[in-house]
Amino acid sequence: MQNTLREALMAQATFDITNTDSSNAVKLCLLPGVYNTMKMTQDPTSKEVVVSFSDPAALNAAGYAADQVADDAKFDANATVQVAGVGRVMFRDFLNTVQRVGCTVNKIIIQNKVPAQDIYDQQIEIAKTVIGAKGGMDFITLQNYVNVNAYDRTKITIDLSEEPLELTPEVFMALNIPASAHFSIQFQFNTTVNF
Repeated sequence: MQNTLREALMAQATFDITNTDSSNAVKLCLLPGVYNTMKMTQDPTSKEVVVSFSDPAALNAAGYAADQVADDAKFDANATVQVAGVGRVMFRDFLNTVQRVGCTVNKIIIQNKVPAQDIYDQQIEIAKTVIGAKGGMDFITLQNYVNVNAYDRTKITIDLSEEPLELTPEVFMALNIPASAHFSIQFQFNTTVNF
């Protein structure tokens, strides 16, 4: 399928996600909503203290289950699930955009990088966080987007153009990452580059 120039110019953010644990799945929070996930960690190589946004304690206390909160791997090298931006974007850029101005997602593309296909047996959990209460949870079931007739089954496209997904500062988003999983996730936004 050929992309149009308009599609090629759409803003997007792609992240490479790897679960380094070969035995256990990890529930990864991609967006923490209104909750503070900041913690201080020591870089194992330089011994410098750095700020990480990967602490799930506040989320778990509020009833949003998470084992880890996504942050760029260079800020949390000890994290079980490593998250790295692809191209010019860092995960913190994505997080800052959502937390400051929000964005509208038209497509989510997930491409599996390992032979095991269990990443497609998961659901993306989405909720609107509210202080003092737990919002209702919605789910995007990845298996619903697997095309059994497609030649390339390593990739699924979740087309949200009919009902775009509004990522606002209040949105909680999480995904269970199977043991040894390695995949990329791309968010395509409802904005284009204009010349």
